[in-house]
Amino acid sequence: MSRKKADGFYADSLEMLLDTMCNILGGIIFITLTLAALTRDAATPAANERQTAQVQAELDAVTASNSAVEARIQSALQQLDSTPQTNRMRLPSISGTDKKEWDVIVRYHQIYPVYAAPPQGHASAVKNTRSLEWGNTLEPKIGQGQAPENSIEEMVQAFRDAGKTNYYFVFWVYDDSFDTFSRAKEIVFNLGMQYGWEPMPHDWRLTLKGRGQRILPQN
Repeated sequence: MSRKKADGFYADSLEMLLDTMCNILGGIIFITLTLAALTRDAATPAANERQTAQVQAELDAVTASNSAVEARIQSALQQLDSTPQTNRMRLPSISGTDKKEWDVIVRYHQIYPVYAAPPQGHASAVKNTRSLEWGNTLEPKIGQGQAPENSIEEMVQAFRDAGKTNYYFVFWVYDDSFDTFSRAKEIVFNLGMQYGWEPMPHDWRLTLKGRGQRILPQN
């Protein structure tokens, strides 16, 4: 299982920041030119006073713009600081396993197993076409998933009925459904199963081609 990231994931924010910095530079150049004109033009005290007020207004605007940029930079730094914490939260506490992954998408506040519960007598898993659209990527059907309280218990019972105890859950958690994932992992733990997980931004999609780094189970 791998992820496809939509173009421009960070581009919009960086472009806006670049535009703002260019605006600040333009403001500084404008103030410099205005001051130069002011020193040359000393026709009347009233004219000088008006020009001074105009320059002061432009300076105040640039100062406010600087404050806005600083706030945005601080916000971006806080987001970057939070990323390693998220990674540490999902790092597995064991180094490896011989168990098989059972992929589950968590989106729209519902659970979407990639495959149907393993039936008896089948050598391979059966695609879940009831609640997932299968194509180049996997797309959950809105409203066609299940609550974790029902879905997780049904899958675990199916594993046990089929004598398939060599699975652990891998949850692909979209950013709109962390509350649902919290409920799901608690159920998995209470049922004596293991799980791993991966956070998914809203514009990323899952594909079965070219699986990336394996998501290991956590204790």
